[in-house]
Amino acid sequence: MIPAHPLSRLRRMALTFCTVPMLALVGACSNASDSIDFAPACPVVEVPSEAADYYQYAGNDHDVTHLVARASLTRVVGSCEAGAQRNVMTNMKIGLHVERGPASKAEFVNIPYFVAVVFNGEIKSKKEFVAYVSFEDGRMQDLTHTRNIPITLPVSRHIHSDQYHIEIGFQLTKAQLDFNRAHLVMPTFRKM
Repeated sequence: MIPAHPLSRLRRMALTFCTVPMLALVGACSNASDSIDFAPACPVVEVPSEAADYYQYAGNDHDVTHLVARASLTRVVGSCEAGAQRNVMTNMKIGLHVERGPASKAEFVNIPYFVAVVFNGEIKSKKEFVAYVSFEDGRMQDLTHTRNIPITLPVSRHIHSDQYHIEIGFQLTKAQLDFNRAHLVMPTFRKM
């Protein structure tokens, strides 16, 4: 977010970092171009289409009577701020809609998901998490969110936060991934 008065902020930063005698001023501020002057932009969040839905079945039958759980990603909320030592601190939570299927006997389900940091097209870090979702009182579905996920991104004069993007999705088995790919409905566009 860009502050309402960027010039006054720059002046305050100059006074904070350069309160030294005039001769030392030039040397002290010579590397000021490496600093982050404004709040950094958050990286774009992408959801690979084949990892956007989670289906868990009992056995090999893929009909609704054998469905244990189904989940989908609903939203991502978060914020970014400049951190110490040329870092961007990102905090995010992922919204989930989870349904208990007719084949489920448990009052809870564990839904595995991942968060990956991609820099210039290459995955630099990937962590797997598990969302524990309870179906107390006989509920069949729940809208919930994950715990806060902090991510620290290194930045510099040559590396900016917009060179990163974050991928999130469900951590699927090969069978679940194959199912999603086989049942994924791709949008079609017609020229008007």
